Amino acid sequence: LWIETALQDDELRARFIAAVSNPQLYTPTEAAQLQAGLLMERSVSQSEEVRTIKTSSLVDQAVAMVSKDGHEHVAQVSGTVRTDLMSLVAYTFCAEQGYHLIMMEEESVNVHKIVQHENDHSLIFHWGISMPTPVQDRDGLFRFIVQKLETGGDWIMSVESIEHDQVPHQDGVVRATAKRLLRFSPISANVTRFTVTSTFDTRGSIPRFISNSFTTPIAARGPVLAVRYFNQVKPAESFEAADGKELGQLLLLDTDKVRGKKDRRPLEAELSKLVDRSAVLRGARSRFPWFVPLLVEVLRNQVKLPSNTLTPLADFGEEEGRKVGGAFALLQLKKVSPAAAVEAWIAGNPALGDLTRESPWFEHVMLGISTELRAQVTFGVKARAYLGAGVSAADALSDAYMTKTFYDLGDTGTANGLMAMVGANITWQMILVYMQTHGLKKHRWRTTLFEMLTVVTFTKPGIEAHRVASGAEQIPGAAISPLMEMIATKCGELFFEAIPGLVLQLVALLNAEQISEVAITSILISTASTALTATTMFWDSDTDPGARKRNPDWAGIVPDLNRGSAFVVLFMMSALQVSAKAAAVALLAVTNGMWLLRYVIADHVLHFVYRVARNDVVAYVPMPPAASYVLALPFRVIWKSLNDFTGSFSLRLPMVLGGSYWLFNLAMSQVSVFVCVHLYLEHAPGDRTDKVAAGTLWAGAGGLVAGWLTTFSYFVFHIAVPKYRHTLWSWTSGRQMVHNFFLKGKDDEERFSIFRRNLLLWESDIGEEVKAWTAENWARWKEEHPPWFKPESVPDQFIPAADLQQLGHNRKRRGSAAGSVRESYREAGGGSEG
Repeated sequence: LWIETALQDDELRARFIAAVSNPQLYTPTEAAQLQAGLLMERSVSQSEEVRTIKTSSLVDQAVAMVSKDGHEHVAQVSGTVRTDLMSLVAYTFCAEQGYHLIMMEEESVNVHKIVQHENDHSLIFHWGISMPTPVQDRDGLFRFIVQKLETGGDWIMSVESIEHDQVPHQDGVVRATAKRLLRFSPISANVTRFTVTSTFDTRGSIPRFISNSFTTPIAARGPVLAVRYFNQVKPAESFEAADGKELGQLLLLDTDKVRGKKDRRPLEAELSKLVDRSAVLRGARSRFPWFVPLLVEVLRNQVKLPSNTLTPLADFGEEEGRKVGGAFALLQLKKVSPAAAVEAWIAGNPALGDLTRESPWFEHVMLGISTELRAQVTFGVKARAYLGAGVSAADALSDAYMTKTFYDLGDTGTANGLMAMVGANITWQMILVYMQTHGLKKHRWRTTLFEMLTVVTFTKPGIEAHRVASGAEQIPGAAISPLMEMIATKCGELFFEAIPGLVLQLVALLNAEQISEVAITSILISTASTALTATTMFWDSDTDPGARKRNPDWAGIVPDLNRGSAFVVLFMMSALQVSAKAAAVALLAVTNGMWLLRYVIADHVLHFVYRVARNDVVAYVPMPPAASYVLALPFRVIWKSLNDFTGSFSLRLPMVLGGSYWLFNLAMSQVSVFVCVHLYLEHAPGDRTDKVAAGTLWAGAGGLVAGWLTTFSYFVFHIAVPKYRHTLWSWTSGRQMVHNFFLKGKDDEERFSIFRRNLLLWESDIGEEVKAWTAENWARWKEEHPPWFKPESVPDQFIPAADLQQLGHNRKRRGSAAGSVRESYREAGGGSEG
């Protein structure tokens, strides 16, 4: 009955839409009310006395403006509602008040009626509410007027207090007043922006500051109710990923008052009510009786021991539902992002995998719950952020202490070298800050200054980890996603500071007359920090669901089950690689600095010649040709150096080193350890009493290499997902991989990703095919406007001439040297391939 009466009155809304779409005649009184609402809205946008207010996560923005005399408080709240514009207008005009009363179940409401339906575009509405003694009861009388604006396609609705002969003032009842301007702006065919500008006064003896405190929540109620309404009535067949995430947030927000109670029964009752009101969830519960018990345990979010089950979907019961739901909280602590937590949870329980394949919206609902949980219960997010910050801080403090120690010992060369490496890392992070913030749409300078402050205070790694763990989205105008920004920061930290700093400390240790325990401790901390950074960098990208979706042929070598063992093995392997390679380089540096320089140059020249021979030099990031060639060398040097010292599986991708050269490079790194030991013992200055004992060196080299071979083999043949083993020795080039994004793409979304790759890698080979494909589909994309269709990312030569002219001359030109590297990278969205 509730569904039929409150949610499905399609006939009423259809009659309203048909009537109001005809030309309307507005009286002077109505025109004046509409104009007053627009003026109020404009006063907020033009005011300098506006402050941002935190409200529901379903609201995009909420601000408030207080008049100089402190009396009038105007709030403006906007949200995105996933429905077409006219359905939202009709709902707000015809059903919002009744829907609000049913949702809030307000027994105190004693008057709720339409006094007069004056014409197709206006009505008068009266409500009354009982207040607790000694506060007097309140009522309100409002005129609703809806109008389509002449330009822009927006609709507005003005709501303002009035007086009417049929509703006189009552003794003992105070008439509250309010003025609202609701704006409905189409974003796409099925998405509408809903903006509410409102002022409210309870009047009577209630102080004005109390009325002001209600203004923003009342304004926010409009977009939130609309989001909830359209999410609940949407059928499963039209439920999209964004709808599912939204529903997950709603479930968490609507059960907030009962989730923390020890007794689960209030939560079960509230959740059952919400499930009944949602067309999607109602259908799921009818098929799966365990569905509500599972959601109850998920929403309680109580950390328990891992509790996966192999019970198939057909045999799943209430006990299994509670058991599996209770395992969700622990994954919030362990996983880098909300999506990674949900993916691991589903992968660990075959029944949930079957459910997701049958009902794809389920995974998106859980993603919404995971995201909102991390926003409300931040322990796991903070733990991961503190770990990232703690490791970086420990390494920085140990390096700082050793720098001071070297200065005290008079070894200014080593001390200055460590300082230079720290400075290089800071410079790299400052460059990243500039690229990331230069194109921001809002608060550009404030954000830039804050980010620079995190760099100089060495807190940037921790803050970035917090953003990724909490599921932060890429903000408008930012160059790359939070995950890619974190990975770029880690790469710079490794290349500019951690690895060279470790080698420099080892050289100083080999030259020292006495072995210092402090120096050994610092080296161990640096080794562990470098290995942990490299491991998490690969781990976060390979287990990231987004990377796996974008590049399913290469991202996914880490299995879904027993990931804890996989992480430990990868960390040990990286630590052994770092130790062996850093020790080898340090030994060669002590033996003969020129030999080391020649070896490094020859090693990188060989790699670059290999790239040239395969016509695979430039990076995959889209940028102008000149920049592509200029930056090719530093990109290749950084990637190969990181592979030399860490052996990260991330670097096996074709657009980085490629599987075959990655494996060859690792083998040469192991061989170089024995070669450098031999050269040190035979040619290093000084006699044998000045050198490390030969037996110690050979035993250490053998142990490190043997340990690396053991952990590497164990991961590859006992842990790694078998179908990805071929990527470890694949001859696929970066150019071929870029071509495959288009040639082997399963749908338009995958094929469209070709425009996020460097033109130099594909235009001369498959450019004509791409141009024919875009010409054939452009009109359809414009009409449907799927979320992945971003015309600004497409080079001019691939856009039909008529559409290119329509886009105008203000768009950034792509495919020419006139573009900027930062803008190209921003349009690429970071381009992570895992």
